[in-house]
Order: sequence, then C-alpha cells, then structure tokens
Amino acid sequence: MLYEQQPAWLTTRPLQPTPVPTRSAISFLADADRLLLVQDYEGAMSAYREVARLEPDNPESYTAIADIQLMLRNFDASFAAAERAVQIAPEDPNALASLSRILDWRSEYELSIQRGLEALEYAPDNPKVLAVLGEAYSDVRNFPIAEKYLADAFEIDPNNVLVLRNLAYLQEMQGEYEEAIRLYDQAIAAAPNRFDLYLEKGRQYEVGLLDLEKADENYTKAVELYQSALTLDAQGYGVYNLGDPFRAVNILRKAKAADPEYGLARVHLGMAYYALRNYEDAVPELEAGVKLLGDEARIEHIYSLGLAYIYKEDPECDKAIPWLQRALEIEPESGPALDGLARCRSS
Repeated sequence: MLYEQQPAWLTTRPLQPTPVPTRSAISFLADADRLLLVQDYEGAMSAYREVARLEPDNPESYTAIADIQLMLRNFDASFAAAERAVQIAPEDPNALASLSRILDWRSEYELSIQRGLEALEYAPDNPKVLAVLGEAYSDVRNFPIAEKYLADAFEIDPNNVLVLRNLAYLQEMQGEYEEAIRLYDQAIAAAPNRFDLYLEKGRQYEVGLLDLEKADENYTKAVELYQSALTLDAQGYGVYNLGDPFRAVNILRKAKAADPEYGLARVHLGMAYYALRNYEDAVPELEAGVKLLGDEARIEHIYSLGLAYIYKEDPECDKAIPWLQRALEIEPESGPALDGLARCRSS
C-alpha cells in the first residue's frame, strides 16, 4: 500500500499569536513631543521613562523629566531625575545644567554654580548652560556676571525660551518689573502654551506692580492652559488678594482636590475660610497646610491657625497656644500672636 505524504505547507500548524512590533525609542520620543504640545506632562514623562528603559545609558530622557518636574514645581522628583542623568553621563552639559538649575531652585547656590561651571567647561556655547548660570548668579545677586552669561546665551539663541525667561527673571530680581514683563511676553511668544510663564508674569503684576487685576488675568490664563493644584492655587490666592474670599474658596477647593498634599493650596484655602470667619473649616486646612509646608510656612499662616482655634465656636486655647508660640519664635513682636496669647490667658 502506498501512502502519500502531505507537503509540509499543508500540515496543520498550531495557531501562533500575531507578533507585536517592538516600539523604538524614537517613537516614544515622538509621543513625548506630541504630548508636551497638548500640556499632557504626565503622559510625556511616561514616554520619556520608556525611552530610558530602552536606552538606559542615554541621559536625555532623565534630563527632560528633570526639566518638566521643575516646571511643575516637583523639586524632589526633578532633583532625582537630574542626578540620575549626571550619574549616567557625568560630562553631559545638558544633564549638568539641569542638575545645576534644580540645585539653584533648592537654594543650594554654591553647588548649583559649581555644576553649571562644570557644564560650561564641556560646552561653552550651550545656551541652556549659559542661561542656567545666569539664573543662579541672579539668585546670589551678582547681576553683572548674570547679565554677561545671559547676554552670551541670547546672542547664540535669541528665541530660546529658557534664555528669555531667565533674562526676565534677572530684571525681576533687580526690581525692573515692567522690563521683566516685556521679556516674559517674549518668552510666551516663543512658547505660548507654557503655563508657568503666565504664572511668573502674573507674579510681576501681583508682587512688583501691585496690579491685582492683571495678575488675575495671567493666573486665569495659566489655569486655562494647565489645570493643576499649582495653577489653581495661584489663581485662587490671587482672587483672595482681590478681596473675594467666596470665589477664592471655590477655586482653592479645586486646587485641594487636584492635590491634597499641595501645602500652599491647603493653607490658602484655610486663609480664605478665615477671612469668611468660618473658623471651623479654617482650622483643618491651615493645620494641614502648615504641616505640609514645614519650614516654608509663613508667620501669618502660623498665627492665623492659632487664632482660628481661639475664634472657633468652641475655643481651644490648648491647641492655639503652641502655634502662637511658634509664630513668636519667628517674630517675637508679632502683634496677632501676642494678642491671641493674651486672649487665651484672660479667658
């Protein structure tokens, strides 16, 4: 008997899963660029983390994450990413510049300038390096050197957003608020979707020129571009300073919902409740905010917490006194703190 053997191509084969193409680092970088354009910063950082997974010896993804986290005011996360970038590539000027900048924002000025000068040795014509050095020297109030670095950076790349922003910051540090606004406008023209530039421009109006209406316009624009605890807090506290604590409470509640661990939003919400004489709601917000802020809590936050305990429907002087005493440690002649202690002692 003859048996005919089937050709191999007729033999039944087990079904195999359809192979999934492996994505490249370049495709994730394209994702990050696209997400940054629509202000999806978390999505962009996720894409950069995928790049880091695929290219563990490339510092660029960590440098990008460090810069985004700094823009979001997440200082610890920014420092960790910048430090990792420098560990991977100790001589990379952009990584060193990112580390220099976050050190500056953490008030570690000497170390910041050291890292910036190291970067300058490797890339003397790098506008990011020059701009970061200009910012650090502005913070230590060495304005002639700051101006020299920033002028060099501007000559190399006059449309660089960081260069323009730091030129504005130099003017702000010297009290030239109108010139700072002009330069912030140039930075915004180069990067119209950068919410942080509107926050900083708003600060010029609020703190420098005392134009609270203009400040509110810029904070509102920042929220339109990127709604977060950071932007909502700036808008809400600006409205509080405009004298509308009712509206401020509504905005600051949104800031708290966006990030309950954002100390400024909690303390500002407490201040708004305090202005409305809603001391019962002021106490937990002020207390949470002061604890989250730690050493960055301001004296008015601290004594307002103490006074809120006193002015509650059921006063709690035992809880008020430690906060009032803490305020007096900062400023021994603080009138509100002294008045609060006197009220407790007379009750």
